[in-house]
Amino acid sequence: MPRSSIAFTRDPLDIDALASAVSTVLTAEELAETPVEVRPLDDGAAAQVLLLDRVVLTVLRPRLTPSPTELARVYGLTDVDRDATRWSTEAVTPWEPEGVIGIRLLEAAAAERAGRVAHQA
Repeated sequence: MPRSSIAFTRDPLDIDALASAVSTVLTAEELAETPVEVRPLDDGAAAQVLLLDRVVLTVLRPRLTPSPTELARVYGLTDVDRDATRWSTEAVTPWEPEGVIGIRLLEAAAAERAGRVAHQA
């Protein structure tokens, strides 16, 4: 079972945000030595980041952030500023060690879009 997270951001997470996160998280040496691919799936319904041909992060299409009541009901979140975080993006990472890189990529992409990530148990 994958690890689930949700990013709350001012601007939607897209391929550009994921590609930028790759260059933020990985050093120049790691980028030179590691095959990295950021690819859209199903006409943009999702995007994946692959390192060494292994999926480390899958991000679903961003959606407008639900109402505070719905955030509390579905996600158990009560501290999301809906005015500052207009978009929510669900993501999954593997439980294997490379999933940690996926989490770091998601957090870097969210930070670039002025947001934060909530990891679900």
